[in-house]
Amino acid sequence: MSNWKLHTPNGVNDILPEECAVKKEIESTIWSVFSSIGYKETETPTFEYYDCYDGLGGQISQENMFKFFDEQGRILALRPDFTTSIARMAATKVSDSKLPLRYLYTGNVFRVEQTQGARQREFTQSGIELIGSYSPAADAEVISAAMEAVMAVGIEDFSMEIGQIAFFNGLVRQAGLDEKSTEKLRERIDSKDSVGIKAITDKLDIDEKIKKLIIDLPYLFGGAEVFEKAYVDGLNETSKVALDNLKRIYELLCLYGFEKYVSIDLGMLESIDYYTGSIFKCYTHGVGFPVCAGGRYDNLMGQFGAPKGAVGAAIGVNRLMSVLSDRETHEVSASLVFAEKNAEGIGYDIAYNLRVNGCLVEMYIGGGDYKDAEEYSRGRNIGAMLRVFPDGKLMINDFAKHEIIETTANEFLGYYDESMMFDEGGGCECGCGHEHHHGCDC
Repeated sequence: MSNWKLHTPNGVNDILPEECAVKKEIESTIWSVFSSIGYKETETPTFEYYDCYDGLGGQISQENMFKFFDEQGRILALRPDFTTSIARMAATKVSDSKLPLRYLYTGNVFRVEQTQGARQREFTQSGIELIGSYSPAADAEVISAAMEAVMAVGIEDFSMEIGQIAFFNGLVRQAGLDEKSTEKLRERIDSKDSVGIKAITDKLDIDEKIKKLIIDLPYLFGGAEVFEKAYVDGLNETSKVALDNLKRIYELLCLYGFEKYVSIDLGMLESIDYYTGSIFKCYTHGVGFPVCAGGRYDNLMGQFGAPKGAVGAAIGVNRLMSVLSDRETHEVSASLVFAEKNAEGIGYDIAYNLRVNGCLVEMYIGGGDYKDAEEYSRGRNIGAMLRVFPDGKLMINDFAKHEIIETTANEFLGYYDESMMFDEGGGCECGCGHEHHHGCDC
């Protein structure tokens, strides 16, 4: 019988220190990009009432949620995405605020997924939501911000594919398809099943040009030439307006300077029901799933009593980690303070002053003598050891420069001679690898 306390459940992982450092660096970089554009960070609860998500369908249907009960028997659900929670927050807490609202977030979401391949049941998303605008400029801002973030973390070879749900919705209404047939056609188009698509369209009594357009949807992919192919005679007004909207978004993204990264894909049909207009997915080498996805969800806010146009993007942090896993990361070295007997107070004082000035400092607590501390430092990222004596004397063993400096604690902390703390290039003499920051006297 397995000892389950020694294992993690399927679909969840421990993230060890080295991986966690990469993860936090990615999250910080994404946050910096989004905040520089004007997005403000927010947090939503890890779980909500199930009613918050009920009826949204698609990928976040009830079968995809982790559900449980509170003490009063009400159904709760771990959040399967951030968009719904932020829409609820915006509709109920800040509905009177000046529009548009710009939010950014980072946190974990939870979905009941089959765990083969790269899919996980708990994963981290960083993203943005722009609420209160129906303009294609809003879509372009969100998409361009997502591309800026992907580039900022170090991914330069990627493709952002953009489509338009409303274009497809207009075609199926023009064809007179019911809900069941529409979903079947959507699945056939999404899987590029030409035979299945033709089997459905052969039964339709519609203009041959429109029929051919539906059959060709999976292959309407590329640059601006896609629009010329899609504007066929007899096209309904809904699909025309949707094409105009997508064309304007594309033009704006080109003005942003992202033309070489953007592709039009009219056969991309997302299954989350709340998408109403533009949709997009970002792909890069090494991952079989999009590292970023999003779209326009103009109907979602209305479900919480405050109808507003909205568009958002979510970046899969764990997927970016898998793409960047082979890349070298810079790890700042630490200093190790070894205090001789009765010198602990001086050692703590030195460590504290170094830390408040931005240095990474460990106190040696392993027991034994100085030789034991040296042995401890081997194999770890220790740049220098600071040996503190009870009389205030200090010996700095700089492993990077292969030199030993003898001074006193007071001199090292800068009370007398600052020139002893820094070399000519301004680097910190404690061996931590930091530059001289904020008047650092370490």
